[in-house]
Amino acid sequence: MKISEATIEVLKNFANIQPNLVVSAGSNLKTISEARNIMVSADISETFDKDFGIYDLNEFLSAFSLIDGAEVEFTDNAVLIKGANDKVVYRFANAEILTQPAKTINMPEADLEIVLTESEIAQIKRAASALGHPVMSIKKADDETVIEVCDPNNTSANTWSKTVKPTKVPSGTYEYQFLISNLKLIQDDYTVQVSNKLISSWKSNNRNPVVEYWIALEKTSTYED
Repeated sequence: MKISEATIEVLKNFANIQPNLVVSAGSNLKTISEARNIMVSADISETFDKDFGIYDLNEFLSAFSLIDGAEVEFTDNAVLIKGANDKVVYRFANAEILTQPAKTINMPEADLEIVLTESEIAQIKRAASALGHPVMSIKKADDETVIEVCDPNNTSANTWSKTVKPTKVPSGTYEYQFLISNLKLIQDDYTVQVSNKLISSWKSNNRNPVVEYWIALEKTSTYED
């Protein structure tokens, strides 16, 4: 079996969220952060015929990169990463000691929906780095929806903001807050759905495979009808 570049990119992204990975038989990969505030799922082109665990995903990816044109073959307790004249034997980990999602998230009906482009997400992260602020806020301001990079604990701090046009907004006032450090997204445009129940879905628009993240909002988020 070959592993596509698209799947390798997904695995690299997963490693930024959770250092280990449990792979289930089939074509779906999913993982969850240690704090359980970020979950991600991707339906990939490859199909695995067995469950297995990887203790250190970055190490596995480094081992995979050692072999040019690698193919993988699965045994009972290891994956063989094989080239023309060389191979790596990478042992499976016990899935019971690894972190994995306990169940699939059923996203509530969205109260707000917006498309954020790859360049807009990059701009948000640059603003956070420039100003040293930890939070992205999506809020109602003067009958418009504004994305703001801010520090909620310091109302006198400098801020960056951008007016946006959601496809769906709540009827009342709202301020949805996210830790920018939780926006560990593969580069793409995303359809973002936000629920007043403090959960959000971020689904990629242009990728194959589609990648979907569920990211918890900060408890300081507010909504008033």
